[in-house]
Amino acid sequence: MVKIGLTVFSPSPWNKRVRDVMFNALDGVFDIKCEKIDNYPKKKFDILILCGIRVISKNKLDISLLRKNAKIIIEIGDDGIDSQTTCEDYYFYFIPTKNPRFEHYIYLPKFIDENFLYPEQTNKISVFVDHFKSQTVYERDISIKSILYVFQNLKKYRNDIDIYFHSSKGIELNPEQITIPSNKKSDFKFIDYKEITKIYRKCHIFFPTHRETQGMLAQEIGACGGLTIMQEWMYPKETHHQFEHIKYNFEQFVDLENIFNICNTKDFIHRNRDKVIKNCSISLFNKIFIDKINKIISKNF
Repeated sequence: MVKIGLTVFSPSPWNKRVRDVMFNALDGVFDIKCEKIDNYPKKKFDILILCGIRVISKNKLDISLLRKNAKIIIEIGDDGIDSQTTCEDYYFYFIPTKNPRFEHYIYLPKFIDENFLYPEQTNKISVFVDHFKSQTVYERDISIKSILYVFQNLKKYRNDIDIYFHSSKGIELNPEQITIPSNKKSDFKFIDYKEITKIYRKCHIFFPTHRETQGMLAQEIGACGGLTIMQEWMYPKETHHQFEHIKYNFEQFVDLENIFNICNTKDFIHRNRDKVIKNCSISLFNKIFIDKINKIISKNF
């Protein structure tokens, strides 16, 4: 029996979500005993998976404490060309690449949970606008510019559509004024996954507003039947095939009236959902994840 620990050091919604999905995939698999834990393991595990993005460096973990109770350590990260390595034996990455940098790098597909993410649109068009976020001064400026530009173009349709904006207040419905703090790198309130998916399921259209590396909101709203309208740089190019989208730039916006006219057709909603399910279903993730874990077990135990 191989013992696998799934640990979280920073209890963000995404980290906990990854742990839950991995646990559910492994639960009941023959000759594997899986357990959820927090922080450093207090008993011995054959495999310890650190649920989060590059947890060792971000959380400045004590490698000796990890090694004390783990034979194999697996880190998780964004992409397969990441040059950063620590003490990990294996590294799972989510953004596809043809040539991963190291031999111990293993690709896993991004996942969405179709059990929570499905269409519930009403006749009234609903639009979701993502929150402000940045890592550099340039990203700060372009994220703010994107939010203001989107709202400027939505302005004349405000009486005909519902706009959901993710801010520090939570999810604001049809906000009259957009406030973005000048001294923060991001500005949004964490919302329970099951609660925020209720909003995603209503939405016909999604507007990203910042550069994503690991974020999957385009795929999540796509699974609910929504279309992403974005700029080229907002999502990694390697993921663009995973969800239906239309691109714009600051010189040329999209034809919203035409998009609104087709939003409630069955073909529109089904096409958007089918594209995501084909590439990012949780069943696809489970199949590949279990296969990779079994290969690691066969090689090491």
